[in-house]
Amino acid sequence: MANLSRRTILKGSALFGGGAFLTFNQVFGFSRVMGQAVKDDDTQTIINLASTAELFATTHYLAAINGAADMKLDAKQIEYLKAGFLAEQDHLELLMSLGAKPVVTEFYVPEKLFSDKALFAAVTEVAETAFVGAYLAATRAFSNAGAPQFAVTATQIAAVEAEHRALARQIGGLLPNNISYAQYTLQNVSDAVPVLQPFLDGKPADDSLGKFVGPVKPPTAGDIAKVRAEAAALKYDETVKPYAAIAAAMATPETTPAAAMASGACMVMASSDVNIRADASTTSASMGSLGAGKSMATDGMKTGADGKVWYRVTGGGFVRSDVVKTSGDCTALPSV
Repeated sequence: MANLSRRTILKGSALFGGGAFLTFNQVFGFSRVMGQAVKDDDTQTIINLASTAELFATTHYLAAINGAADMKLDAKQIEYLKAGFLAEQDHLELLMSLGAKPVVTEFYVPEKLFSDKALFAAVTEVAETAFVGAYLAATRAFSNAGAPQFAVTATQIAAVEAEHRALARQIGGLLPNNISYAQYTLQNVSDAVPVLQPFLDGKPADDSLGKFVGPVKPPTAGDIAKVRAEAAALKYDETVKPYAAIAAAMATPETTPAAAMASGACMVMASSDVNIRADASTTSASMGSLGAGKSMATDGMKTGADGKVWYRVTGGGFVRSDVVKTSGDCTALPSV
């Protein structure tokens, strides 16, 4: 990406505030296509790219923890990095549980990234700004797809990425909380790829960031366990859960076909185990399953790209009409 250079990164941190979107775009090459008719990324694309970003983030923060002495970070700043690492790892594990597959599993970085404090802080701010923009784009796409549980979860993650951005600015000696709104810089999650491309393939447009080295392998299970063992000492709160999990726990429980018939509501019953998809597509991520012989209430319907009718089950997620039997009144279901 032609605009991603050490000069523009170090210069650009002063341009993030005040809604200077055009300048932000010119400096970093973010794709801002709001208002244009662009097809939304599908759910699998969103979670695959998000998991790639989260894997990069864990790799990035672990390397920074290991390079803390070279960057002359103080104890509190190292704690920031360890807590940030745990958050990114939690995000990654959530995405992987939904069937995400990272696009790449090794990364490239400027040779001096973890020995130059100013460069580390500025690059981290750029990366976290991209992550915020990507998760806000995911929020929009999930909302359009009628998957509010994922839309809320994406917003939860965006909020934490914004915290990381603020802490990176603090490490760099800048005002951490310098904006009123998280910046909506991307229309789709896939628009973040050009921003981060040099870290994915090690091929920057010029040498102004210095030589890129790698591939850098992601954290091992041992690396993860070592940092996670410090969670209590860091006062890292592991009790906060993603809304998607909360919504699933609150969803109407599976009932017997007899109870479904008695309720009069539109119910779907599976004759064999059926995947509940995040969107009305067989390529969409699986959120769980409807067990054979079990029924669930529905609250909406949607026609998928395959031309099939999909029912949205209460609590979120879709099942295709031709793999379930219905009972109750399904004619009044709203389109979602």
